[in-house]
Amino acid sequence: MLELWRLIAVGLFCRYWNDCISGQANALAAPLLPANQGLVTEKSQHRVLFAGGGTAGHLMPAVNIALALSRKDKTIKALFVGKRGGMEAAIVSRFGFQTKEIEIAGLKRNPLGIIRFVWNWNKGLKQAAEIIEEFQPDVVVGTGGYVSAPVVRAARKKNIPIFMQEQNSLPGLATRTLSKMAENVFIAYDSAANFLPREKCRLVGNPVRPDLLDSQRSTSISEFGLEPSLKTLLIVGGSSGAHGINSAVLSIVNSGQIPSGWQLLWQIGQKEFDSVSAAIDREKFKGKYQPFIHNMPGAYATADLIISRAGAMALAEIAAWGLPSILIPYPFATGDHQSLNAREFVETGAAEVIPESKIGIRLTPALTELLASAEKRSQMAIASKKLARPEAASLIAETILEKINEVQTN
Repeated sequence: MLELWRLIAVGLFCRYWNDCISGQANALAAPLLPANQGLVTEKSQHRVLFAGGGTAGHLMPAVNIALALSRKDKTIKALFVGKRGGMEAAIVSRFGFQTKEIEIAGLKRNPLGIIRFVWNWNKGLKQAAEIIEEFQPDVVVGTGGYVSAPVVRAARKKNIPIFMQEQNSLPGLATRTLSKMAENVFIAYDSAANFLPREKCRLVGNPVRPDLLDSQRSTSISEFGLEPSLKTLLIVGGSSGAHGINSAVLSIVNSGQIPSGWQLLWQIGQKEFDSVSAAIDREKFKGKYQPFIHNMPGAYATADLIISRAGAMALAEIAAWGLPSILIPYPFATGDHQSLNAREFVETGAAEVIPESKIGIRLTPALTELLASAEKRSQMAIASKKLARPEAASLIAETILEKINEVQTN
């Protein structure tokens, strides 16, 4: 009986989602209107509304595009839409941008999760429409995640030009559906176009922040309190931490397997910081550990080797810096997309990839070899740099500005 209800709920959701996106649901019955009809726009400003979040992986591309736009056009006014009570506002404010919040729930693929999503959809859509009415954007940029869906749909009803940006090799549900409404979909992996309208796709790479490469090693080493004479192993498991990575690194450190010429800069994560930091053998540890690293450009500047997840934005930044890496894909990513993201790095020799299920067996020998071999690290670094697309944010910004000028001219 439970399975029957699950099938019914999934069926209802699929029908409702398609209706919502295509505009057939009762709540979305109003006809399309010309962009900004009946509104007085401040012509001296170019307005861009960003929608993407739920995770930093969806939010940071939007922030990086906004920063690139601001560098190219001083009149740009950017506004972000985030989930009420979510992480978006805290992150966005650090870059000088404002956020408006809507009520929206991520999709949990179970009956209760589907019902909750549907319940919140109309509220989020109404709030998104109100934000658009007040802000009067020239264009809307969606970077995926459930936050983007109601905003993009509301923009479509106003006939406002829409751009999408997809970070991963396997696009998420929101991007796959919303891409039909977009002028262009900016992608980082050619394989993503297999799931999207190919004629709308532009392969530009993932947008990294404009100041990513501005940090200097000497300044950053001092900022983090590291030893200038030692090489640095940077460990980044994610903002909340990565239990498998933390456990494996802790074992390597406490067993004395980090060579004397190396130190660690280790982002443990907020969740496990107290327990992991308490378990570190201080006599065998060299370097610094923190719950969270805010200055990632500085952290990359210190690094000679990195252990990381294989999130799309992390890979874009690793390539921009030309760093050799050991990648440990998050095993519960939808469609195992982190493993797919990492494939190009493996095939070109830019990284070694270790599944989390094999981390206890394979991390120690792989790390030992790379810490000992400057030649192999150098070869990996060259391959990594060749994968970089540091111009992605600039190219996306230029396309958006061209569309804004076209809209305002007409």
